[in-house]
Amino acid sequence: MNTLQIMQLAFQWGPTIKSIIDISSSNEDLISKLKELAAPVAGLLETEGARLFPKAASALHIAAGAIAAFDPNVTKWLQGTLNNYLSLEPPLVVDGVYGEHTRDAVTKLQEKLGLTVDGFFGQKTRLAFEAVLAKL
Repeated sequence: MNTLQIMQLAFQWGPTIKSIIDISSSNEDLISKLKELAAPVAGLLETEGARLFPKAASALHIAAGAIAAFDPNVTKWLQGTLNNYLSLEPPLVVDGVYGEHTRDAVTKLQEKLGLTVDGFFGQKTRLAFEAVLAKL
């Protein structure tokens, strides 16, 4: 598949994937809905999730790919919050792109919280981080 075909698929399926992310209640729910409602692009999401988060459980790759590619507002919140919580130097650019530096910062957060270290800000990491932030 060439770049143009991937861009066309992203444009076509982006709103559906973002909607699935927004209505899903857990990683498992997200994975199930992506496989059911966005089947034509599920393989691409899984491949991208595996590339971005090779240490994450393979069952989570599809969710990780979808969130990294189609949830920029949550990624911006994550980047800004990690900058403050971890006192990152240099700070992450708050751009909504879940790239290498964001993944590395999530890895540091997971280490600090004693979680599985895979760089994916999935349900378990999010819940643990929200609990810590609620105590501040």
